[in-house]
Amino acid sequence: MRSFLWVSLMVIGMMSAAVARPAAAELGWTPYKNPRFGLQMRYPAEVFTQHRTSQAGDGDLFTTADGRARLLIGAFENTERHSPASYQRFIARESYPGLQADYSPVGAGWSVLSGTRGDTMIYEKVMFSCSGRVINSFALVYPIDERHLYDPIVEGIEDSFRPGIAGCDEHAASF
Repeated sequence: MRSFLWVSLMVIGMMSAAVARPAAAELGWTPYKNPRFGLQMRYPAEVFTQHRTSQAGDGDLFTTADGRARLLIGAFENTERHSPASYQRFIARESYPGLQADYSPVGAGWSVLSGTRGDTMIYEKVMFSCSGRVINSFALVYPIDERHLYDPIVEGIEDSFRPGIAGCDEHAASF
């Protein structure tokens, strides 16, 4: 009898957790477009709210209500003339020291850096536009113990992520 009660409580607890966390498809996906560079994507507005916009107009920070997860979206001129590989090394060193990368592919105009640092999961996708003169990126930083919620969100954002081409001629002058 005791084991039946224990199993019943566990099943009810798991069902409650499943109900409390809506599927990624049900999270109120909202379009985002960076006005300066034209970078576009969709993000779940029911999970993330805009916390801050950069003064230069090149990026935004979104956070969860509890502050445990952050979504960073932005684009900027590639004044250092990074390649996808050199920029990936740069962000690993400067933005995520101590990252244990477990996924880090590099393509002709893009890269992904994903892994863990302590109890935090980090995923950053970078796409170059304007013939390499503009770097577009999004990063999602979240607790490892909430991967069941955030991993599908990463996939949804990545599927809609498009680099900006606004002002490519303008950015050519500074390259």
